[in-house]
Amino acid sequence: MVPDRSVPLAELALDGELRRVLERDGITALFPPQAAALGPVLAGENLVLACPTASGKSLVAYLALLRAVRAGRTGLYMVPLRALAQEKAEELAQFEPLGLRVGQSTGDFDLSNEQLDRLDVLVATSEKADSLLRRGSPWLHRLGVVVADEVHLLRDPERGPTLEVTLTRLRRSYPDLQLVALSATVGNSREVAEWLEARHIASDFRPVPLKLGVYSEGRILFTDLSHREIAPPGEPVARLVRTIVEEGGQALVFVNSRRASEQLAESLLGTVRPLLSVEERARALAWTAELGAGADEETAGMRRLHGLLPAGVAFHNASLTPPERRVVERAFRDRTLKALVATPTLAAGINLPARRVVVRDTTRYDDRLGMQAPISAGEVQQMLGRAGRPRFDRVGEALLLARTPEDTERLLDTYLSAPPEDVVSRLAAEPALRMHVLALVASGAVRTEPELTSFFAATFYGRTLPLIELETKVRNVRRFLEENDLLERGASLRATRFGALTSEMYLDPLSAVVLRQVLERAPIGVSPFVLLAAIAATPDLPPLYLRRGEEADLLTRFTDEAEELLVRPDEAPVHLDLDALLATLKVATILEAWIDEVPVLELTERFGIGAGDLRTKVEDAQWLLFATGRLATVFQRRLGRAISDLSLRVQYGAREELLDLVRLRGIGRVRARMLYRAGFADREALRQAPLERVARALRSPVLARSVLTQLGRKEDAALPEGTPLRDLPAPPRSGPSRSTVRRLDEFPEDGRS
Repeated sequence: MVPDRSVPLAELALDGELRRVLERDGITALFPPQAAALGPVLAGENLVLACPTASGKSLVAYLALLRAVRAGRTGLYMVPLRALAQEKAEELAQFEPLGLRVGQSTGDFDLSNEQLDRLDVLVATSEKADSLLRRGSPWLHRLGVVVADEVHLLRDPERGPTLEVTLTRLRRSYPDLQLVALSATVGNSREVAEWLEARHIASDFRPVPLKLGVYSEGRILFTDLSHREIAPPGEPVARLVRTIVEEGGQALVFVNSRRASEQLAESLLGTVRPLLSVEERARALAWTAELGAGADEETAGMRRLHGLLPAGVAFHNASLTPPERRVVERAFRDRTLKALVATPTLAAGINLPARRVVVRDTTRYDDRLGMQAPISAGEVQQMLGRAGRPRFDRVGEALLLARTPEDTERLLDTYLSAPPEDVVSRLAAEPALRMHVLALVASGAVRTEPELTSFFAATFYGRTLPLIELETKVRNVRRFLEENDLLERGASLRATRFGALTSEMYLDPLSAVVLRQVLERAPIGVSPFVLLAAIAATPDLPPLYLRRGEEADLLTRFTDEAEELLVRPDEAPVHLDLDALLATLKVATILEAWIDEVPVLELTERFGIGAGDLRTKVEDAQWLLFATGRLATVFQRRLGRAISDLSLRVQYGAREELLDLVRLRGIGRVRARMLYRAGFADREALRQAPLERVARALRSPVLARSVLTQLGRKEDAALPEGTPLRDLPAPPRSGPSRSTVRRLDEFPEDGRS
């Protein structure tokens, strides 16, 4: 039973050391749902905790992890997004005084067994957890508790299937495992709990009460029938932002597209800037300076944010690079930013509450329909739930905007009075089934047809939906895997060498079949563009949409390259029509420009993509090239070196002559090009050079010392930290000269999750 009040820590069964850690973080009492969950969690019971945003679910999970670690076991905290993993790892750091050792796994490269052995708690995406299961990581044998954060995302078409399969595998492989699932308020959380054989605790408690309403013609009508006048001047969003900032709060505004987020943020400049104090303006300038501090290159997003942050305004969308997004998030948490305009992806990610949340748009463009379509009630409610910042706000306001007076009633009925949506399994999607059926067989989790059927019967799908549809799709998937030599034919289930390698590399089996065909067709000396076009044709590197006017240039490129292309229109196994193939050629053309050292600002403007999009494509392409290289060891060894070099070029966005230099830590394509122009063509040339020359080339004595140390040099005459560069002798210039060639610092930071 959920208590009707918060419970002081002194009244709870917590040891003194843990209580002191919580109190040091400002926690003196547990919220009602936290108090209700404490007993089951500390007793090692499975638990589903379904509560609104900001109700303290994460702390319950942290206590479960601590219980396991103190019992000599390890804990796995699964999150849907990489950004959320970093946030959770930082929060778990508060328990380091209790001896907790926390690590993250969200990128391309798995932690080694030795690295994992040093961790008590691993924060990972569900894909990374799935990868640990596929590898049979020894670290899992000590696993005592698994936390599934945002478990309602089982209904997400992209993330849901992997989360569902991973939870099913963990429960079947480790029957004594404690499972703690955290969910937003959904209609069937009890059904999720029954599937997980877990204690069910649901609550509508919010530490900051939420007032829901609709704004129309200068007035907010709340669902409790109260109302509030919003004084002019200004457009609706500007009015709602101005009035809440005047009261000392912040505004978070959700819109339905990237362009809209940037345009609306710019329109709020004149509204917010005059409301900043002298101190707030100084802090805003400091955040603006930090925005570019770690980047070697200006991006379009950075340029726009430089004009917004000093005024206390910003936008947040997928076109920004991760470092840019992190600056925006930290400035908003710091309360320096007064207004943040975001796309809905923010609502499903990190925790950024505000006193007033405004959802301006309740429709978005649907590619399948070719038109605007309503956003689901659950997604809108997730956005609205961000209103109210604990410890700062007494109440949160969550508002929708009515275009007309008649629209008010529709918004009230459709979104504000709508019951929570149910969680529905998405496991029956064939692309997901291809990967997971192969992984189950390749890892030895299932060996016979009955075992495969039994596994899927134990999934959430198997518990809640007619299994016959899923069984039919599983049979079709098995047939595909056998026909393409990923599974051996016969009564027993066994992966071929090709299938095992595909599963190990986390490839969609359809992508692996395409890459095998590419390797079998590729001649020695195949061009980088042709290889880039080939990986762009796989399902694992989604195409970019063509803008008006791009078709002609891409059609010309297709005509020029048609004889050499390794994936052709309307050909098995992917069956791309001409438009789809042109879209893949656009991705290949972007990657070609990237490895030719075209500046990011120029590249993104030319192709109409954001720097964040470019980063994603680079990461995916690098991973696919790595996978292609692994497959080449089986199907075409002679291409291994060319693929490896191209993978490195994609990682750093560099030409071939820089490959030896970019392998140095701290040296990307910008600094490598600086060294090359100064006469250092490779690492051996650097090893022989005086420190002063290297420092002059890099414009940094500190970095020069770091480079030479990596090369085994011990400089006796180290330069003082403050040595002006003008006092160093100028290096001779040689080699090709290019201006404004730079790199994005974050690209090698972490990889695909």
